[in-house]
Amino acid sequence: MFLHGGLNFFDDAFAEQQAYFSTFRTVIGIDQRGHGHSPDNDRPFSYRQMAEDTAALLTTLKVGRADIVGHSDGGNVGLLLARYHPDLVRRLVISGANIRGDYNGLLAYLRFATLSTDQFAAALPPALRQRYARVSPDGSQHWLTVVAKTKQLWATWTVLDPAELKAITNPVLVMAGDHDIISLDHTIEIFRGLPHAQLCIFPRTGHAPMEERPDDFNRVTRAFLEQQDAPAHAD
Repeated sequence: MFLHGGLNFFDDAFAEQQAYFSTFRTVIGIDQRGHGHSPDNDRPFSYRQMAEDTAALLTTLKVGRADIVGHSDGGNVGLLLARYHPDLVRRLVISGANIRGDYNGLLAYLRFATLSTDQFAAALPPALRQRYARVSPDGSQHWLTVVAKTKQLWATWTVLDPAELKAITNPVLVMAGDHDIISLDHTIEIFRGLPHAQLCIFPRTGHAPMEERPDDFNRVTRAFLEQQDAPAHAD
């Protein structure tokens, strides 16, 4: 299952992955509420609610333990899914995830928190609004509502407490670009906090390695997902 990032949706975010992985795996893509083809409601966006929605979908589909690939906000959701629904996750790949709001430093967080919704919207790439308007069942006029909810979501101070990372026993591949908006220190903190984690930093890469380096992203992800789980030790 692929979990998209903020203000994005499955078809757009993972076009190169869908084409590649569907040749040998069953691919499931989800558009979270208010994203892509999924309509919005009057509730605020929440990482935990996204994780619960994802868990409900996996349960309904009865696919057993799934491999999860999450980018950015989708990586945060993947970590929460593994934390609270480990029985639904086999292996987890996260890219550009964060566990706190200060993912690029406290001063950057404070500057972001003081932006108005209009200032935040103006700073976003225009393509995001165009893609939203193309597929959203809520129509282009709902864009600023989604932007306001996203700003509130991105201001979440605690996504997952560092101590909770220790409770995630699934194998996790932690990815990021060396020029990611998530600081390398933050990414490495996540990697070191997970009991069974591997780390991959893509060189000359920003926040979206699945788009910037799709061949490398696909190759590394496939190799991780196809690794054999270590056998349990007998007492």
